[in-house]
Amino acid sequence: MQKISFTTLPHFSYYHKMLHMYKTISCYSTMLNTYKGIVRYILYTLLVLSLSVTGCKIISLGQSTIYNDPEPFTHNWEYSWEFSIQNINRGDSNWQKVTLPLPHMNKQSNTIWLRTTLPATLPMHPAIYIRELYLSVVVYVDAKPIYSFWDLDTQYSREFIAKKSHVIPIPDDAAGKKIYFKIQSNYQVIGITSPVFIGSEYSLIKHIIVSDFDNISIAVIAFFIGFFALMIFIANRKQWEYFYFGFFALFQVLYITNYTSLRDLLFDAPLLWIYLWLLSSVWSSSMFIGFVKVILNYSQKSILGILFLINIAYATFESLILLSTIGELHITGTIKTSALILQIRYMFQYLLAADSIIIISIFIQKLKQGNKDAAILLAGIFVLCITVLHAVAVALGFFSRDFHLYIHWGVFILLITLSIILIRQYTLMQEKIALSKADMNIARNIQQSIIPLNPPYHKNLIIAAEYIPAEIVGGDFFDYAPISDHEIGIIIADITGHGVSAALIASMCKIAFHSSSDVFTNPQALLEKINTILLNKTAGQLLSVLYLYINTSTNTLVASSAGHPRCIIVDTPSGEYYELHTRGRIIGAFDKLNCNNVVHAIHPNIRTILYTDGIIEALNNSRVMYGENNFIKAIKQALHLEPPEACSYIKNDVLSWASNNQSLLDDITLIVIDITS
Repeated sequence: MQKISFTTLPHFSYYHKMLHMYKTISCYSTMLNTYKGIVRYILYTLLVLSLSVTGCKIISLGQSTIYNDPEPFTHNWEYSWEFSIQNINRGDSNWQKVTLPLPHMNKQSNTIWLRTTLPATLPMHPAIYIRELYLSVVVYVDAKPIYSFWDLDTQYSREFIAKKSHVIPIPDDAAGKKIYFKIQSNYQVIGITSPVFIGSEYSLIKHIIVSDFDNISIAVIAFFIGFFALMIFIANRKQWEYFYFGFFALFQVLYITNYTSLRDLLFDAPLLWIYLWLLSSVWSSSMFIGFVKVILNYSQKSILGILFLINIAYATFESLILLSTIGELHITGTIKTSALILQIRYMFQYLLAADSIIIISIFIQKLKQGNKDAAILLAGIFVLCITVLHAVAVALGFFSRDFHLYIHWGVFILLITLSIILIRQYTLMQEKIALSKADMNIARNIQQSIIPLNPPYHKNLIIAAEYIPAEIVGGDFFDYAPISDHEIGIIIADITGHGVSAALIASMCKIAFHSSSDVFTNPQALLEKINTILLNKTAGQLLSVLYLYINTSTNTLVASSAGHPRCIIVDTPSGEYYELHTRGRIIGAFDKLNCNNVVHAIHPNIRTILYTDGIIEALNNSRVMYGENNFIKAIKQALHLEPPEACSYIKNDVLSWASNNQSLLDDITLIVIDITS
């Protein structure tokens, strides 16, 4: 016999080329549309922010004669390690000149004093803006305190303090007077490490908004990217790369916002901000490692998998410590456990350095192997890792100048590269889906070719059937075997599961059925022969089969079942029904089915119904099954209808219960047979 394949069919090569071209165009179109969507949202966000800043500038033009732009206030400063405000009227021999921001200094104590002379002329509502100050400060004009933030001599714990930017109002009568700054820090860094500006409060706020524009823009973009990534994950819970990427982006929003001065203008809660900064830093590193692990297909037992678990464990531990400090602050009014936070925070610095080194080495290794995702991601992570490693070195005391003012650009580049990878992954997934759909359509066409569209003509029988697959292709199968003018065989089968694999087994069942034509008149022998043919050839999938042999010359019906629901016999005038007591093991699991033949007399007043259990198992919106009672009720209500109409009635009743095919757990097959006069 000549072996036939799809490639030998007419025009198949042309069809295959056209299908490949269509899928290629569709994938590139999807990629282009996805890029366009992300770029569109980014441009919209930047446009809104630009208009906001432009509006601020336009409004400020009318106020320029009243509120001049802030001016740098970095010269004529002096510092002292030994000064005390009580000695303000004594000698000044211990003061030394310095230019802000402070250079790297050998720290001599936890308290440093800075002073300068205020300009002889001050603007309306004067104020001083300091972006970076480590860590607590008390400000005096002459000997009078005008501003304080967390004086370590009087408030809370000496071990832990939040850092923040400061807008310090100055009394209107302070022109030409000396201003003193008492700054305390238990860190390696102490003092003012950024330029200082003086101006009106209004002009300083405008300056803060404009100077933080890039941070705010990147934070907003990161928020939208993270939000949409999480929406994609919620829509399809299996794509964990979107979960890790979404939370990484959202944690970066908190991380970047913490480096803006605008945060204190929006919500002046420095302790909350520092807690959010700590949480965002530890959890964003965990989410990033999780993303890399999924993208590069690393297992939990790999180096990257173990590193991910270590980061998750540390992030959970630090989160619990932070929660305990909140409870301590609420109950006792102190945060003495913050000393533990500082100690474990040094652990995180070393862990972060190890993360950066290991991830870069893995990317380089994958790059050598030709991994495109690693090449894209390495470009994005390189800049961020440099700033992160430098920030770690600063935190550990190796450097004095921090690059954190530029970290947001590293984050932005990384987010863009991560987005490119996700778009690429999404495009590849769409390509696989397109291929899968094409294969499913071919499988559906094959299955439809093995299921008869119409029952064969029989002058003494009226046969109707309905078939509804739970997916594009299903696992139910039925067929007819016309034997003679007065004899016919009807087989119905249900393969475990549904989809392509079940449809393949159904095709095998059809072949086995028609190769057993010598025993069409003996249902028991037919099922045993099918079992012999399919045994150990179904890859663990099993079949329940029922075969019916009808002989209208002798008015007999013979049925045999292999684990299939029994056929139902209904007396149409009275509505009484009963099941034929067939028994037998399921096909594909045992050498012998031990099935039996059940013989029943037939006459024009009976209706025979064959079905698969997908009808019984159909669920409604409350997850309640259709059940046998509803099935029998529908059968009785359709007794006055001809078999085709009865099939349609029962089918519609099941679909109505299952919200029009939305809750079908399994394929549905229904066959109705009437005996004619």
